[in-house]
Amino acid sequence: MELDLNERMSAVVEASSPEAFQEKKLEVERCLSRPTPKETALHVTEEGTAESMSLPPRFNQQEEDTGQGGKSYMGRVVENKVSCRTLDEKQRSVNYEYLYDLYVNFEQLKAQMHGSPHFDGMMVEEGVIKDKRQGGGDIKASLEAILGGITHYTANADWLNKEWIDEHLIRDDKYNSLKFRFRDLMLFKRFDKTSEKSRDKIIRTFVNKLLLHANEITQLDLSNCLLPDKFLEILAEEVLKNPAERFPKLQLLNLESNLLQGPGIEALSELIKNEAAWKYLQAVLLENQKHGMTSEAERALADAVSCSPSIVVCSVSIRCTFQLKDINDAILYNMDQLRLARRDHQAKEGTLKERTRNAMELYFDSIAANESNITEVELVGEQKFLTLEEEEKTKSGAAFATNSSVITIKMELLGLDDSFVKAFGEAIAKNSTIEKVNIDSNAITGIGMRALFAGLGKNGSIDELTVRHQKKVMATLDEEALPDLIASNTSILKLGVDVRNKLVRMKLDKIINANRDRVRKLRLDAKH
Repeated sequence: MELDLNERMSAVVEASSPEAFQEKKLEVERCLSRPTPKETALHVTEEGTAESMSLPPRFNQQEEDTGQGGKSYMGRVVENKVSCRTLDEKQRSVNYEYLYDLYVNFEQLKAQMHGSPHFDGMMVEEGVIKDKRQGGGDIKASLEAILGGITHYTANADWLNKEWIDEHLIRDDKYNSLKFRFRDLMLFKRFDKTSEKSRDKIIRTFVNKLLLHANEITQLDLSNCLLPDKFLEILAEEVLKNPAERFPKLQLLNLESNLLQGPGIEALSELIKNEAAWKYLQAVLLENQKHGMTSEAERALADAVSCSPSIVVCSVSIRCTFQLKDINDAILYNMDQLRLARRDHQAKEGTLKERTRNAMELYFDSIAANESNITEVELVGEQKFLTLEEEEKTKSGAAFATNSSVITIKMELLGLDDSFVKAFGEAIAKNSTIEKVNIDSNAITGIGMRALFAGLGKNGSIDELTVRHQKKVMATLDEEALPDLIASNTSILKLGVDVRNKLVRMKLDKIINANRDRVRKLRLDAKH
């Protein structure tokens, strides 16, 4: 029975009361504070012993009643989403043996796609699929896809036997791979949603016949065949019955140019998130669907890819920029992990080559080596510096400690942070040749300012320091500490720093004016 206006207004007032708000807030805090169980699997070593294999954290999405008519999810709250990538990576032990296997498989997949005639000119790169075909492709294959070949698709599915499956298998002994490729538009055009009962029977039989080769298939190519959501739902259902044994070697899943929209993508996402299923799946192709994916499907797919340690290629069209960013971040993270696994393997084998230092790193190495030909450092928004690792940026600040030739430093728009400034502050405390420093427009906070001014207080050569327009404003306590830190300095004559406290500004000006008077007096004494 529909509520009248007064009852509706009473419900709204009750739901918006301070007590209801506090109760909801406590509920969210309880969900966020609930510990996420650490997931591990057993990995058998070459010696035959079992060791714990850390897997990416996954969230138990078992629904539980919140007591207010709604439902929350363990480990994840819809209003305040917790991502797999926000956890501290140092708390997770990394299994480099598993990651190195993924690296080797991905390199083989790239080589196979570049060299095999069965990939229609498709080549795989890190995180993206590109088409290098210039012509019209295989005309015979295209005609067969349109006309349906010679197969007569009947509702009793008698034609769906082992021999039919074998006709669509492509074996590559060079790369030890087995690909199932089906690109016939007529099957699901014949059995569309208007004949749901027959279509479901066809799909279930199709999946069961595929499972006969589940231990061998490494690639599933079901693109451009009007594949419906129901196919992925039934496939996920069957695989999850025994996830570790069904398609354990699957590496590439091509589902482009189909009718996938919602439930099928969500079922596929649940399958990807399962820790025991498809542990070597590295490429998922979902572009060019006839209809756009639903918001729920986009969210589910982004969560699944974010939790997968293996997927490094995901070709998909997503409208929500947040989910798209989650997928891109996950792809980049997984690629970095594969590179680290490769380096770890090379280090164990003794074949690891030291990385060649780039031009910017060599530049600061020469400054630290006190090469006399460098008297001025001027870097303004330099892209090569911005791409340095944080450790190298900190080392660049410490390079001036042993230098006696650099006189002027101008480093603007470089994202210099507190770690750089702490090292630079310690360096100028020992340096006696630098005269002018300009580090405007960076990311130095009050902590970094303290370290910089502490070094300036021990310096006797710098007469000009400019450190304005930082991204973050200093706290009042940090501002008040600055005058005392440079009280012993007798060389600074020009100081550019943003402070809001007028008393602090007066104290700094007093120090500057005292130094100017001192210099002026020394100049007059020198004339006489």
